[in-house]
Amino acid sequence: MEIHIIIQQIFVLFILALIGLVATKLNIIQRDIKTGITKIIFNITLPFLIITQISSLEVDKQILLSWGMVIAFAFLSIILFLQIGRLSKNLLKLPENKAPIHMLHTAFGNAVFLGFPILAAIFPNGEGLLYGIIYFLTQNTMMWTIGIFIFTRQKNSRKIDSLKNLLNPNTIAFLIGLTMLLLNIRIPGFMFETLQGLGKTTLYLAMLYIGAILADVNLRAIVKNKSTFILSLNKLIIGPFILMVIMHLILTHTPLALNMTAQTVIIMESAMPCMTLLVILARKYHKDDFYATQNLSISTLLSIITLPLIFYLSQIIL
Repeated sequence: MEIHIIIQQIFVLFILALIGLVATKLNIIQRDIKTGITKIIFNITLPFLIITQISSLEVDKQILLSWGMVIAFAFLSIILFLQIGRLSKNLLKLPENKAPIHMLHTAFGNAVFLGFPILAAIFPNGEGLLYGIIYFLTQNTMMWTIGIFIFTRQKNSRKIDSLKNLLNPNTIAFLIGLTMLLLNIRIPGFMFETLQGLGKTTLYLAMLYIGAILADVNLRAIVKNKSTFILSLNKLIIGPFILMVIMHLILTHTPLALNMTAQTVIIMESAMPCMTLLVILARKYHKDDFYATQNLSISTLLSIITLPLIFYLSQIIL
């Protein structure tokens, strides 16, 4: 793998986001269209991307053995980032309407909208996306359990709703793709090409949406908010670097083994900018959704620089 691959992919994503930003400024992409884009991605294009990518893989014993390790390291990374977020929000003395957002945005990244397209480009054989999906499912589980608890601070509330949220078109698509992979079921050629093409539109729709989100942000107001930049530093650089060191020590000084593709995916997913969904959840739970939008915008812009850096460091340290 060469560093220029991810730099080129980030540049492509930047162009797509810029188009979405300009289209929003010109009022081509309006509020209802943005809502429609998210529904199309989550309910149509992303599920077909998952099914076609996973079902087309060749069953490999090493890949199967790596799944448990990916889940374990994904869990470790999210716990690590939660603690970093907890420490920094205490040091910054953030108010109650910002503190939970700061903590959760440090831990949970844009694994789908930005992570999947990058992994699909770096690892075109589909193995990287498979590990990325496993990371995402681990993150999703923790988001709808620990994450909702942090937002609400009520241990006995919303447990059923949280579990229901885990059952969505993407987890169903993962189970379908996994079943097809294990049973060696293949989609017929003409149908596969059609569904694969539909799935790949996820990249373009997702980046148009991110561009639309960025268009609504007042950059001058964000520059004055130091906590957003500290969050981005923790999320995009410090956290991933600490995770790299921990993974290297564990894999070097224990009998545990994990292939380089899986290691890279874990690091790259952990280094993704802030999760888009948290902006919506912040509004739902009466937190500062403007602060959440600031975090999303700045971390996404800075990731254009930081993601190639983290990728480069991962190839050296791991």
